[in-house]
Amino acid sequence: MEPNQKSYPNPFLIALLSALAVFTIGLVIITLGLRSFQARIPVTPTVDISQLPITPMPQIATPKAIPTPTNTLAPTPTSLPTITAIPTATLLPTSTPTPMPTATPTPYAGPYRTNGGDTIAPYRPGIIVDGNLGEWNGINPIPLLDIQQGPENREDATDFSVDVRLAWDNQFLYLAADVTDDVHVQELGGYDLFNGDSIELWLDVALATDFDDDSLNGDDYQIGFSPGNLANHPPEGVIWYPAREANLNRSLLVSVQRQATGYTLEAATPWSVLDHRPISGMVFGFALNANDNDAPGTAAQQTILMNTSNMVWGRPTTFSNLQLE
Repeated sequence: MEPNQKSYPNPFLIALLSALAVFTIGLVIITLGLRSFQARIPVTPTVDISQLPITPMPQIATPKAIPTPTNTLAPTPTSLPTITAIPTATLLPTSTPTPMPTATPTPYAGPYRTNGGDTIAPYRPGIIVDGNLGEWNGINPIPLLDIQQGPENREDATDFSVDVRLAWDNQFLYLAADVTDDVHVQELGGYDLFNGDSIELWLDVALATDFDDDSLNGDDYQIGFSPGNLANHPPEGVIWYPAREANLNRSLLVSVQRQATGYTLEAATPWSVLDHRPISGMVFGFALNANDNDAPGTAAQQTILMNTSNMVWGRPTTFSNLQLE
């Protein structure tokens, strides 16, 4: 270097120092900014959890034991409904069809008894059972001409004679008796009414079914009708066979009217009692008898009149025939 020549600083060094100064100043500014920001954030105090109160846990109640059923019924299965097929539509005919005729009951085709001929009971609806026989005009009487018992106690027809008529409708089998009796005696009632003035009707309602059975059974009926004593003992009816039941007796209708020469009696037996639904042409085995007592103050079956001489008590094969007209 020459004397008196000036020395100048190095430019590179000056630039480096300037950069270092700027960096230092920036770092200082950033640090101061961070401290200022932290000072503005509230500090959450630290909590000692050991000092907090302890809340007890709720107690879970033990459920009660459900008793085991001793007998569990199995559910009844529900059946599914049957699906009905929808019918195919059929075109109506253009012409009017011929109506079907009303069915008529088949006539009785079974055997008949030969013990006194046939008796016809006409259809006569709505007979009033009051003892007045005016409604029975035109119905043939059945005279009880055979003396089965006690001919010595009967003087003549004015002493004791009986005509009976029968009719029917859908509800009842009707009986009307015109009795000539010079001395009327009926001291008893109920199942003992045969020991006094009275009428009896026998029926075999299953004639063809047990035609050869000579003993009484469940289709054989013995029914009695009493006029009472024509004073303070009213008329009544009873069923002896096939069973004695008070409710069946109460279902019988009986009425009587006193006449100058005796009495007239009307009775009606419900078909429900006979366990039958009547139709025209139906045939039954049947018999009639009438009892007479002429000794006041006594109970006796002094004379018995029958509609046929062949009838024997309790033997259906000795009955005659009754046909519903």
